[in-house]
Amino acid sequence: MKFKFLFILTVLSQLVYSQINIELKEDETKNWPLIERQKLNSADKYFSNQEYLFARPIYDSLYKKHKSNIYIGYLLGSCSIFDPRFQTNSESLIKAASSIKSKLLDYDYYLGRAYLVNDKFTEAIAQFEAYKLNPLDKDIKAEVDHQIYICKSAISLDKKGVVAKIKNIGAPINTSGSEYTPVFPSNESFMVYTYRGEKSMGGKQILPNKVDEKNGVYFEDIMISYKNERNNWGEPIPINNINTNGHDAVVHISHDGQKLFIYRNVGVGSGDIFMSKLDGANWSVPEKIKGINSNFWEGSACLFPDEKTICFSSERQGGVGGRDLYYAKLQPDGTWGDVKNFGPEINTKFDEDAPFIHSDGKTLFFSSNGHNTIGGYDIFRSELKNGSWTTPYNVGKPVNTSQDDKFYIVSSDGQRGYYSSEKKDGFGQQDIYTVEPGMFGKPTALVLVTGKVTFDNAHVKADILVRSKINRKDYSGTFNSNSVNGAYLVNLPSGNEYEIIYKYQGVTLTKDISTAKIDSFARLEIDAELFSDEYQKLNFAKVDSSAFKSENISDLSLTNEQFLAKYGNSEIDSLFYTVQIGAYKIYENFNYSKLIGLPKALRKTFSDNITRFTIGSFKTLNETNAVLEKAKKNGIKDAFILAIYKGERYYFKELLNQGILK
Repeated sequence: MKFKFLFILTVLSQLVYSQINIELKEDETKNWPLIERQKLNSADKYFSNQEYLFARPIYDSLYKKHKSNIYIGYLLGSCSIFDPRFQTNSESLIKAASSIKSKLLDYDYYLGRAYLVNDKFTEAIAQFEAYKLNPLDKDIKAEVDHQIYICKSAISLDKKGVVAKIKNIGAPINTSGSEYTPVFPSNESFMVYTYRGEKSMGGKQILPNKVDEKNGVYFEDIMISYKNERNNWGEPIPINNINTNGHDAVVHISHDGQKLFIYRNVGVGSGDIFMSKLDGANWSVPEKIKGINSNFWEGSACLFPDEKTICFSSERQGGVGGRDLYYAKLQPDGTWGDVKNFGPEINTKFDEDAPFIHSDGKTLFFSSNGHNTIGGYDIFRSELKNGSWTTPYNVGKPVNTSQDDKFYIVSSDGQRGYYSSEKKDGFGQQDIYTVEPGMFGKPTALVLVTGKVTFDNAHVKADILVRSKINRKDYSGTFNSNSVNGAYLVNLPSGNEYEIIYKYQGVTLTKDISTAKIDSFARLEIDAELFSDEYQKLNFAKVDSSAFKSENISDLSLTNEQFLAKYGNSEIDSLFYTVQIGAYKIYENFNYSKLIGLPKALRKTFSDNITRFTIGSFKTLNETNAVLEKAKKNGIKDAFILAIYKGERYYFKELLNQGILK
């Protein structure tokens, strides 16, 4: 069937024989009981169909009863190649059958694959070369040559890996089932991923036309996990409004976390991409995306940060290889059009899949079993420079292995990568792993803008228009805040000037943000407060002046080394410090660009109709002074430290005179 199970039914190329030697089988098992011969027949049918993960447990149960049977051991070892939990034993089981190798058509091939998955690349090459001495048709020979190429690539990349720490994300995400395709919004507040296991909706289901109807499979479901107050992943729950008894697999979430893209196998076996939107706290019923789905398989997709371009994988005709990466542009009617192939720079005659465009809009990660892969799918990276994608490079070990390594995504700050892999230390068939750092090479350069939108002090779903001021074609996107909590999220690439326009019921608010001098990742929090005319008349007094020079109520220089040395680390109950960064009669005139990389700004309007902006709340002067210095480097020259004791502002002389500071 056209649909390819994600990771579960890993199969060898259809070009390899995978044939059972009937004469050898009869000779080796002629004295077996009938029930065991029936089990063997069932396993052999799976083996011939290259459904090794179904065949392996049956062979294993038979081998445990017939340890001396090297023929069954050979079949068990050949199947074990494709399950990371048992790959270590595959080599010895196959080699034990060397005395009957003349009767095993694919002995050299399977031993070569066993060497490859155990990182014995030189030995694998020798075994594949021995296999090529057999009379092979050109397609089978091409497959073997590809395996040799993989081994040579692995050898060449052996000393070119990245310095990264890889960690199994562990419970409660990973289980004895399979977890893969992790996705999350730019702020990593929650994770959505695909799950297959005993908790799958519909339970274990029988597949049509399978040789053994007793062996069903779990279908894919979509799960979600939220980060708790300790920054740990909480217990995952299924998204029941999306999951069905069929296959539902997540492939992407928009950078603002409002649009979820899923894969479904529908119709006569083609795969299509659907989209669900977040409405408050609920996900809408998924709808098929218009413009990129075809009569062929489409299985992965991702949006560029401005949501004007979508990248996806497809097996449609006319590509460079079997599975290629394409991109399409958003049309005025909301559909996708102008579909184009990424071309031979990205695509190969093999398969490319699982694209991910980073929040910076110019870094592409994808998986390929072409290029210079070291086995199965590997993760590659390419950069958008002067309108063209650079030659992809293999990110190397330890991220890539001889197994399938796919669906690599990176946090906005570049500190963490997430992906799914078949590793020998996994909880199940597929597990989700973290990679630190996630972005290899130069650091991420962008500003992650978050906040909440309110209208008359109530959270609303507002339209948020973001566009470049220097060249409006560089970046232009329309987003929405969440209808329940008003939260929004946008990413602003470095080196530009932007305006963010918040709109709700005819009321607008514009904020100008500059990222011209940004050379790394930074955060900026802006709460957009919109008010109706009626609300303002009732609640706000009119003022004449548009600005008010910041007042400094400090009467001691906090840069004085002696003062900081004495009181810098003192902690007093009910005493904390903050940094005042501005005071305005019209608070809309506050310049948020100077807050990039600083704590969230809080504002409060006092009885004098002056709105004061502060950042941070700290227990010690040293912590506060460090933020003060950053604020001054950002150009906030009038910034100073405030002392707050039991809710009241204090002069530092008062703190000393009253014995609060001793």
